[in-house]
Amino acid sequence: MKVTGVDVCPLTGATVDGGWPQGHEPQENLHTLVIVHTDQGLQGFGSCFTSGKLITGAVELLWPLLKGQPANEPERVSEMLHQSTFWQGRGGSVTHAISGIDIALWDIMGKACGQSVSR
Repeated sequence: MKVTGVDVCPLTGATVDGGWPQGHEPQENLHTLVIVHTDQGLQGFGSCFTSGKLITGAVELLWPLLKGQPANEPERVSEMLHQSTFWQGRGGSVTHAISGIDIALWDIMGKACGQSVSR
C-alpha cells in the first residue's frame, strides 16, 4: 500500500467556550487537517495546530520524499522525513506537517488492520 497523495484542509471555528486563547478569533485558521491517500483507496486523517498556509508549504517540501512510500510503515516514513529535512531546520511548520502525516499514516494502519490505533 503506497502513499499517492496528501490534501491539506485549514480549519476555523470557535472553541466550546466561544473563543481562542491569547486573543485569537474563531475565523482565524490555527488548526489544519492533513489527509493522506493510498493506492488502495484508504485515507488517513491527521491534524496539526498550525495554519493551513504553513502546512501547505511544508507538504510541498515533503511531497517528493513522501510520494510512493509504504503507508503501512508510519514509524519508518516519519523518521525518514525527519532525517531528510534536518537541514531545513528542526521544529516549526515542517515538523508540524510531519506530525500530521504521521498521525494520518497511523490512521491508515488502523483501518488496514481493522484495529483501533489506540491498541
